[in-house]
Amino acid sequence: MTPDQLLQRLADDPSRTGLLFDFDGTLAPIVEDPSTSALPAGLDGVLADLAARFGLMAIISGRPASFLGERAAVPGATLLGLYGLERLRGGQVEPLPDAVAWQAAAREAGRRLADGLAGDEGVHLEDKGLSVAVHWRRAPDRDAAARRVVRLVERVAASTGLARAPGKFVEELRPPVDCDKGTAVRAAVGDADLALLAYFGDDRGDLPAFAAVRDLGGLGVAVGHGTETAEEVRASADVVLDGTEALADLLRRLAERVW
Repeated sequence: MTPDQLLQRLADDPSRTGLLFDFDGTLAPIVEDPSTSALPAGLDGVLADLAARFGLMAIISGRPASFLGERAAVPGATLLGLYGLERLRGGQVEPLPDAVAWQAAAREAGRRLADGLAGDEGVHLEDKGLSVAVHWRRAPDRDAAARRVVRLVERVAASTGLARAPGKFVEELRPPVDCDKGTAVRAAVGDADLALLAYFGDDRGDLPAFAAVRDLGGLGVAVGHGTETAEEVRASADVVLDGTEALADLLRRLAERVW
């Protein structure tokens, strides 16, 4: 399927179509410092226009729900953080009850990771509350940093019981509960009467979401980033777009078509 064919499919029946998005690397460009990640100028307005016309809009991210509330507060959109472990509702973060029991383990993991990574240049620890992530995109030797981080993360996972979740230049430890972007897709859709779903993502963490929308008769759209994009992500998608700018352009065209 080409991007133009995707555009036509999405515009056919907006009120019965659901749009579901990853955030980093999909809606927001990839940046060296994760704390600076943000929507491109004007895209929030486009998303708001689409949310007003489409049957469902959801943003499902590995970021905390509070982060999405600050950076992607699109009126009418469902915001699910930490791969669905958290939902933002009425301005309040609602965590999954099964995940709350792992907060102490996440804090302990954060302390051990901070101690083990002290002095590692370009390695950044991100405390997400219910989970903790280690980024090494800014490391001068990414391969060496990856080896050090993975060894440490594996040890901390074994001692705390947290589940390891690898990504692009990131390793994350999170509660070992039955929750991923696939279950988050199903939670966002609920019992909505939708004829078509499309999920947009760019990383291995989005593979369960691609699988879920396919099970529901929908489409997976990968946002590619050259050699950084795993081949399994491209292979799992029905359409591959060339970067976040291509997605932003498609969404602007879609908004123009359905208004």
